Amino acid sequence: MSRKAGIGVLAAVVVVAAAGLAYYELMKAGFIRYNKYDRRERGSLKVGGQSPDLDLTMYDGSSVRLSQLWGAQPVFVVFGSCT
Repeated sequence: MSRKAGIGVLAAVVVVAAAGLAYYELMKAGFIRYNKYDRRERGSLKVGGQSPDLDLTMYDGSSVRLSQLWGAQPVFVVFGSCT
């Protein structure tokens, strides 16, 4: 490979890497949505703040309010999906 071709390839890699980093930072800042199905909005929840009183569905299908669990035991709630 000639020296000019090597410099061209290196320049192209640098430009693509810079564009990817800029895209990632804009996405992280909320200016660009991750994809068309991304419906997340910035909310009012803060780390260490009190959680809202939710109506949760248990594994067995029964329903429980989060406020019923607060006094009885530590509560750990996980939100997510398996696809």
